Amino acid sequence: MNEEEGKPKADLNWDDEGILPAVLSPDTEFVFRRMTEETLKAAAAANSSRVLDVGCGRAIDAAALAKKGGLLFGCEPSRIMLRKAREGLRKSGETVRLVGSLAETLPFAGQSFHRVVCKGAIDHFFSPERAVGEMGRVACTEGKVVISVANFESLSCFLSRNLNRFVRRIWKRDLPSPHIWEIPKDHIHKFDYPSTLGLAGKYLRVESIRGVSLFWGFPRWSNFLRRLPRPMALILLRSLDKIANWHPDWSDVLILVGRPYNHLPGKERSF
Repeated sequence: MNEEEGKPKADLNWDDEGILPAVLSPDTEFVFRRMTEETLKAAAAANSSRVLDVGCGRAIDAAALAKKGGLLFGCEPSRIMLRKAREGLRKSGETVRLVGSLAETLPFAGQSFHRVVCKGAIDHFFSPERAVGEMGRVACTEGKVVISVANFESLSCFLSRNLNRFVRRIWKRDLPSPHIWEIPKDHIHKFDYPSTLGLAGKYLRVESIRGVSLFWGFPRWSNFLRRLPRPMALILLRSLDKIANWHPDWSDVLILVGRPYNHLPGKERSF
């Protein structure tokens, strides 16, 4: 499938193996945990609710939501990740109905779900706009769509990028990797606070946009946190996390919650 033919495309063999290091730095562990906590909290619904996890990967988040009693669905285009999701669900014992599907063409009727969740995946999609339109389509009128995405214009990215320019100008070299301000190869689109709000606003009535974490990936920040006693490092990270909540445009991760606009009678697809 390709965009020229009007159909979205996807890497059907995408694999998360090797994406993350075996041992996470304190700031990476913190931002991932907080991203998951805030996303799942925003997606909380009644026991009988139907919930869809878009780009579910290994279905870890879907399984966590299933523990609360909802009827969970997960859609994922990668055959490799679907296999890993099935293996993980067999071990956990949770029930999640997995569907091989692109986010841009969800195979569900309009207004099918009380919650639609997309954590850390929208910048991997070939057409985020079509994907958000589909999420709004399948969410019921009183339902919610929750989207979490890395902010590549965070305060950390801004300061790191400019520090690297200074180092390059003076010492003719770059700062040591990893360069958190550089978009990874498997991320197709760059998101920040204005673009996230702008895209979501086309299809959703935005209720809130929260920030998570500050200074993730800033040069030497991980090393500094490792030298601190763990309780002190956590106090510092939590304090910065509160600032990120107040200033989401500075934050490392954005978590947006919106409700779909009123659906037109009989409308089944956004595209």
